[in-house]
Amino acid sequence: MLTVSSFTQSLSSNPVFSKTLSTAYERLSSGLRINSAADDSAGLQISNRLTSESIAKNQLRRNLNDGISYAQIAEGGLQESADILQCMRQLAMQSQNGINSDADRRALDKEYQQLKNALNSIAYNTEAFNRLPLLGDNDLLSDNVLSIGDTFVKGSPTRLNSGLCSIAYIPAGSTNISINIDSFSLDDDLQVFTTTGRHLVGTPLSANVWSINGVSTGSDIKSLLFLTQEGYTPTASYGSSSLITNGSGTINETTFTFSGDQHPGVTTETLTIENTNEALIISVVGQGFFDATVDWDTLGSPGSGGNSFEAGPVDITATNSLSEGTDYINLAKTPVGLSDLNMVESDVLTFKNAEVSLQQIDDALAYVSESRAFYGAKMNQMESALKLNDRMHEGLMAARSQILDTDFAEETAKSTQAQIVEQASISVMAQAKSTDEQVLGLLGSIGDS
Repeated sequence: MLTVSSFTQSLSSNPVFSKTLSTAYERLSSGLRINSAADDSAGLQISNRLTSESIAKNQLRRNLNDGISYAQIAEGGLQESADILQCMRQLAMQSQNGINSDADRRALDKEYQQLKNALNSIAYNTEAFNRLPLLGDNDLLSDNVLSIGDTFVKGSPTRLNSGLCSIAYIPAGSTNISINIDSFSLDDDLQVFTTTGRHLVGTPLSANVWSINGVSTGSDIKSLLFLTQEGYTPTASYGSSSLITNGSGTINETTFTFSGDQHPGVTTETLTIENTNEALIISVVGQGFFDATVDWDTLGSPGSGGNSFEAGPVDITATNSLSEGTDYINLAKTPVGLSDLNMVESDVLTFKNAEVSLQQIDDALAYVSESRAFYGAKMNQMESALKLNDRMHEGLMAARSQILDTDFAEETAKSTQAQIVEQASISVMAQAKSTDEQVLGLLGSIGDS
């Protein structure tokens, strides 16, 4: 027979009610329905994947906002460039006035040249996120360093002196370049660098051609070769992690094939470059002279290519895969230096020069307006991508919350129920104990009588 006492003991010691109350307290305190894999193993796996996607969406939001800021800074510089060009156009038209004397035009040209300097200054000083969006990579090359198209006659040998200096640069956007050098009995070695000092092709600094020129470390080459007058950026530093000394290799989507003088008695070197995504600087290091024969299919123009900004990925069709359905919003540079606008030699000293300058300014204004339209379109594109990303993130977080988060109403009800049961069991147990004592007291009093 089940007595009241035995019933209450079994009720209070039942692990089901104890575990229910413990689980409810854990979920209410953490706010999570899944606190360990044992709670819901499949749900835990799905929620972890959704968490990873949520983090990616948050980062994408920041990327897009950075891209919008980048475009706004660049567009602001272009707006000021357009204002300056309008002032220059007015001066060119004023110079065409027949009542102006030569002295008048010289006075007008002084202001005109100052505006040219201001225009170039905007291109060199408009900076967004440590980038120069209004200046192409090739504009950083000094006027003392000519392109291979200016240094060499295509397909014909040219004799030059070797040493610790730049001989030419290859503009970004060039294709199928071939360079063949013959250093005769001397040890002159071809070297290829980026404008930031990255050593792509040639011989390591431990080679004899470097030591005879006083170079043995990266610090030496930085102080002796990586100079702005040699075409390098002011912050250029030596790096050789991708150096190709012989054979083929692909760096930054550019394929190099190099056969150097790696064997005794061989003094010829051959380099082919399929394409260039950034400006490259060519040097022939040694202490002699050499013949170079250079050929190419196309040469990039100054200010083209290199260091575009990517705000992506904007994943529209596959939220958990970046290899499919991924789109990148690219913000290429829009150079507006004097060389890019073809206004280096522009002046208003004569009626004819003012007429030529007026045409150059009109062309420059059209280019600047087109560039501003480009940034405006990109800002709108990124705004749309940002809205889409936020909508996707909202749905993603709702799905994650449905799986992972605690239903406070349900867990509160469960904890209340478990508390009532526990308190009831304690109350019944106390009552049963009191009844047993009363029965024993009654039996004792009957015995005494």
